[in-house]
Amino acid sequence: MCLALAGDLDYDTCGDVLDQVRQALLDRDDVENLRLNCRELAVVDSMGLSTLLQIHPPPVPTASASTWTTSDRHSLLEVTGTYEYLTDPSAG
Repeated sequence: MCLALAGDLDYDTCGDVLDQVRQALLDRDDVENLRLNCRELAVVDSMGLSTLLQIHPPPVPTASASTWTTSDRHSLLEVTGTYEYLTDPSAG
């Protein structure tokens, strides 16, 4: 399953995003992989990063933010030590 995230992933939106991702997973019981397309994310704050980390663990074995393309978001993951965890399907 691939879900596209767009706009801001921050304090104001993270709860809704997490609820929508969880609902999408509940609606489909055959999901083996979850891929997050984060190309259209504009802002990711600490709550947004926390949301990505909450999405990553089971029930889905892999969550990938590997479509992050701008250096700002890549830098956020590098600085926080979460880049490999969120982008490597074998990590975590």
